[in-house]
Amino acid sequence: MMPGMRAIGLLALASLACARTAPRDASEVVFRHQPLWGDPAPFHAMLDRFRRENPDVRVRDETMPNASDMAREMFLTTLDGGGTELDLFAIDVVWAPEFARAGWLADLSAAFPADRLRDAYLPGAIDAVTLGGRVYAVPWYLDVGLLYYRTDLVPRAPRTYDELSQFARAAMQRDPGLSGFLWQGRQYEGLDCNVFESIWGHGGDLVRGGGIALDTPAARTGLAWLREAIATGLSPRSVLSSAEEETRRAFQDGRAVFLRNWPYVWAEAQNEGSPIRGRIGFAPLPTVTGEPGHGTLGGWQLAVNARSPPMRRRAAERLAAFLTSPDAAVELALRYSRIPARRAVYDDPRVREGAPFIAALLPIAAAARPRPVTPYYALASDSIQGELSAAVAGLRPPADALSRAQAIVDHLQENR
Repeated sequence: MMPGMRAIGLLALASLACARTAPRDASEVVFRHQPLWGDPAPFHAMLDRFRRENPDVRVRDETMPNASDMAREMFLTTLDGGGTELDLFAIDVVWAPEFARAGWLADLSAAFPADRLRDAYLPGAIDAVTLGGRVYAVPWYLDVGLLYYRTDLVPRAPRTYDELSQFARAAMQRDPGLSGFLWQGRQYEGLDCNVFESIWGHGGDLVRGGGIALDTPAARTGLAWLREAIATGLSPRSVLSSAEEETRRAFQDGRAVFLRNWPYVWAEAQNEGSPIRGRIGFAPLPTVTGEPGHGTLGGWQLAVNARSPPMRRRAAERLAAFLTSPDAAVELALRYSRIPARRAVYDDPRVREGAPFIAALLPIAAAARPRPVTPYYALASDSIQGELSAAVAGLRPPADALSRAQAIVDHLQENR
């Protein structure tokens, strides 16, 4: 963690500690979340509208550090200690099973029945918050892995891995200063996402018999493809130390043909002064067969503290329903470029006119797949990243790395 981020985190912890000492009444809901970025006024106006429509509920809005790992640590500290100083809070898409298994999340199935949610939301978003048939959080907004490409350098979006390689190498031959394909290969959660997408793109799955399945033929082929991309020069070795922003900046500076990243890149690349403004497109990730690929599902969900007193819990459920309503999803799309979890919002005329990029994301968002929905995913992810990193860096054959990674997750599953 960079020193500046640590300082910000300490300030945030101090601020939240002060908030915990402030007096509360039985009707006050503390809502804790990461910043949405952009002008906070529209979001504050949304909360003011909820207050007007629900005069019996007081809402205290508290923002967390933007770093996901820091936010998780703060939640773990509060919830594991039985804290009731927060009632409604935004959680990363991969935290719900872990937090639910620990008993920290209220079961929301009565207020948000699973069958009703499945009728309204994209399937991956509901799968990520459902455990044992019970709903433990409500999807707020999504993220999904995309393929960006330079429309002035390639004839169209590639559908297969072979086409991606062919298009990229042709552009690189014309301009040797270009990189072909940028992706996130640093040893962190982003590497997992890229590896999972390559496994799916090579016809594999990540779940078998209720557990994480990594040692499979498709997984070996998918991981080997990423390794070969570096070994053959399709991807520069710099991807091994790159996360989202390093790859986004290189692509936006005009130094690459293709980029795998998240939807936020679109707005950044189209900003005034961007060297590639008006010269990029986006598409689903490629596959072996040419069928549209599956991007990793990201995003945030709203959960209720299982230890909140009954009155505050019911009020938190009402606030969650308000913030995840169709109108709120439209507002988040228009004001903050947040990707809707609700299916119908993509067809809303306000979104089609005001945020055409988001409206066009529907097929990709609908095909997004969650990472393995299991209470031990966070621990497994941290444990296998070293093996995946060794494979893409050429330090260990992909087959050996996946065999070792499988032994790790099997051990975790047996002992949790």
